[in-house]
Amino acid sequence: MQKFRASYSVLSLWQSGRWEDAINAYFKLEEFATTQMEAGKALHAEWEKETTATNCLPAIFGGQKLTKPQSELKLVVELEPWLDLVGVIDCYDSPDVHEFKSGVKSSQQYANDKQIGVYAVLCILSDMPAKRLFIHHWNQYTKQADTSMVWVTEQLLKDTVAWVETTASEMHNYFIENQLYERFGKDK
Repeated sequence: MQKFRASYSVLSLWQSGRWEDAINAYFKLEEFATTQMEAGKALHAEWEKETTATNCLPAIFGGQKLTKPQSELKLVVELEPWLDLVGVIDCYDSPDVHEFKSGVKSSQQYANDKQIGVYAVLCILSDMPAKRLFIHHWNQYTKQADTSMVWVTEQLLKDTVAWVETTASEMHNYFIENQLYERFGKDK
């Protein structure tokens, strides 16, 4: 049986109707990055380095002391025999998850996105306590930071798993029907 490896990025591309981009991302056929995306990656690398060196949140987000932070934590969990959920958490500091964002979209907008729920599911199913998810956002254009917090609830977990399973099922079936696993590689 072919296993589908779902990530928030690929699923959100598919759900937004960007099917070709989702296929390219899933099979790693094309790398697409805007100037803004590259700037965000550079900021993210800087924040990861600062967090690792200081055991604190980046100064730009208040510099709060963390207990035992784990940066760039890659998690993989099986949701169904045909479905793995994968993700990389910016900073895990039990029982909190910290996500770093940049650009013009506010932390509140990110807090309402499915990505936060995906991180909660990944932690809980990996037997890692997760009670709160913090989205730390830096708008490099206005030079302003903001933070939002989301509580991990049973409803958040339930809604996220339903979204992942539904969207992943659509993609997986499309890949099978159109023989994309055979064309582009089986275990991506």
